[in-house]
Amino acid sequence: MPKIVDHAKRKKLLAEATWKIISEQGIQHATSRTIAKEAGLSQGALRHYFPTQESLLIFAMELVKEKVVIRLTNLEEKELTPAERIVEYLVELIPTDQQTLLEMEVWFAFVTFGKTHQGFDINYEELQTAIKDCIVYLKKEGLLREVDEELEKEKLYAFMNGMALNLYLEPQKMDRERSKEMIKDYLKSIIKKPPAKAE
Repeated sequence: MPKIVDHAKRKKLLAEATWKIISEQGIQHATSRTIAKEAGLSQGALRHYFPTQESLLIFAMELVKEKVVIRLTNLEEKELTPAERIVEYLVELIPTDQQTLLEMEVWFAFVTFGKTHQGFDINYEELQTAIKDCIVYLKKEGLLREVDEELEKEKLYAFMNGMALNLYLEPQKMDRERSKEMIKDYLKSIIKKPPAKAE
């Protein structure tokens, strides 16, 4: 009986092997030979799924996005207030553990690679929109103070980028709860205070 191969699982295996090579050796060493060896597959098997190095790198980059989207989607199952939901949402976009640090590390490598390799498109707009839409959500929920919305979107995007970079550069500071507290502190400046309870 022929062996049944889970092709989706094998492609994911190759993408995660790519992440590991990039993290440990740099993206310049993410060749078909080194990736196939790391994944425990032949170069022929790798080329069956990814005929070019670029196609594998693009898939590996898209997997980073997919991981984030899955975590964000899982938040929908939690019973959270709108303010709590924004905090949980934003904290998923920064590295606060070894897995998300790895994702951030390879994402930065892809960004750098994309700047010098024509045709390797890094879509920044999706991430920008995901963050800036938090301001739209707060307004929709009636929580946003009277602020310049467009300016606040840019401020939030810059704030989150800064947090992500700091956590990437100083991984010893990775702490999910501390990151949440920083996000909460920022949000205090733009979220309406709840009305005082009548005595």
